[in-house]
Amino acid sequence: MNGKFLELSQMLEQHPLLNAEMSDRVRYIKFLSYAVEKYAEKEDWANASLKLYTQKLLGEGPQFLSANFDVQKDGKKVLATRFKPFCFWTHRYYFAIDSIFLCAYENKETGKLIFSEIEALSPKRAKQKLEVLFDYIYSDGITAQHDLPEGIEYFKKCWDENRVFLAGNPIKILITATMSAGKSTLINAIIGKKINRTQNEACTAKIHCIVDKAYEDGFVYKLDSGLDLDADQQTLMLDDEKNLSNWITVGTYFRILGKPSRRLWLMDTPGVNSSQNKEHKQITEQAIQGIHPDLLILLLNGTSIGTEDERRHLLFLSQNYHGKTLFVVNKLDTFQKEEDSIPETLQLVREDLNRLGFEEAMVVPVSAYAAYLAKIKLFGGTLNEDEEDDLGFLSRKMKRTEYQLDRYYPESVQIRLERENEEEKLLLHSGILHLEHMIYNLGGKEQ
Repeated sequence: MNGKFLELSQMLEQHPLLNAEMSDRVRYIKFLSYAVEKYAEKEDWANASLKLYTQKLLGEGPQFLSANFDVQKDGKKVLATRFKPFCFWTHRYYFAIDSIFLCAYENKETGKLIFSEIEALSPKRAKQKLEVLFDYIYSDGITAQHDLPEGIEYFKKCWDENRVFLAGNPIKILITATMSAGKSTLINAIIGKKINRTQNEACTAKIHCIVDKAYEDGFVYKLDSGLDLDADQQTLMLDDEKNLSNWITVGTYFRILGKPSRRLWLMDTPGVNSSQNKEHKQITEQAIQGIHPDLLILLLNGTSIGTEDERRHLLFLSQNYHGKTLFVVNKLDTFQKEEDSIPETLQLVREDLNRLGFEEAMVVPVSAYAAYLAKIKLFGGTLNEDEEDDLGFLSRKMKRTEYQLDRYYPESVQIRLERENEEEKLLLHSGILHLEHMIYNLGGKEQ
C-alpha cells in the first residue's frame, strides 16, 4: 500500500450525504461498494475507506448486500438530479470524487475508467462538468482555477488541502533513547494526543512511524498487520503479533500551535536497554544505521545523566551515525531548587558529549510531560484527576524563572504566543514550542 495514503485526511465530517434520506445513503454506499469491488478489490486503502464511509454514513442503519445492487437501475438513481421546491441537487459529483478518493487517488488511468462509467450513467448535459471535475482532480496545478460544478465546495477544500500537503517532502525525525527517558511522552506531546504507550514496561520490538495528516478529520489510522482507519485507544496501545515486520505506521493530525503546512514523520525506536528483550537494541541500531533522517533526536533523562546504558548508546551513535543530531534533556521539571541546577546539568551534558566525540553538540531541555498535559487541555482533551493536579502544579512551578526551559534555547529561536492563557504559557516554558520550531525549520522553508 502507498504510505502516502496514511497522510490523507478524510472528507466525511461535512459530507452532504449525512443529511440525505437513509434510503439514498444506503444506495450511495452500495454504489461505492460496487466501485471498490470492480476497480480496487485488492487495495487495502479502498476497502478500509469503504468500511469507514459505511460506518459514518449509515451508522446503526440497515444492513445491505452488494449483490442487491443493480448498477444500471440503482446507479442511475444515485447520479440523478433531484428536485425539491425551489432547489435541485445531485449526488453525481460527490460520488465521482468519493470513488476516485477510494479507488484511484494516484491512478489516473483507473480514474478515467470510473469517470467513463459515471458519464455513461449520467445525462449528456453533465458530461462537460464531469470532464472539468476530472481535470481538476488530476491537475498538477493545485491552485489552478476551474469552472467546477456547484455544490462541491467542501470536497474542493478537502481535496486542495490534501494535495497541497502531500506535494511537499516529509521532515523525517528519528527518536531514540534509553528506557524511562520519556520518549513516548515526548512524541505524544508533539502530536498533542495519546498515540504511544507511556508505561515504563518494554513494548514490542517495532519501529513506530507516526505521520502527520493534512487536517484534523477525527480519525487515527494504524497500519499494523492490517489497516484500521478508525483506530481506538486499545488498538493504538497494542501491537498485533501477526505483523512479522519491524514497522508500524500511525496517521493522525498533529496538534501544533502555528504549524506550517509541512509533512512530518516521527519515527519512534524501541528502548536500547530493555532487559526483557535484547532484540529492541538490535532493531534500534539497525534503524540508526539504515534510516537517513533529517534529524536524529537523542532523548536523555535529566534525572539520571551518565548511566552506563546511556554511555554505551552514545558511543554507538558517535561511531555509526554522522547526520544531524539534537540532544534533548527531559524531566528537568522534577528538579528541586536547593538541590539541582538546570544550567549546570545542561553544561555537564555538553561536556560529556564532547568527551565522547560530539563536538559543539546542540543540547536543549524539555518537559515532555508538562507539554503533553498542556496540549491535551488546550485542544479540548480530557485529563484524569491526577493529571489535572499535575497540570496545576507544573503550571505554577514553571512560572518561576529557573524552570522556564525556553530560556535555554538558542536566541535565534523566537516564539511569540498569540494568547496569554495558562496552557500556552506552560507550552512555552516546557520548551516544546521551541523544539517544534527547530524541527519544522530544518533546512529552512520548503521549496
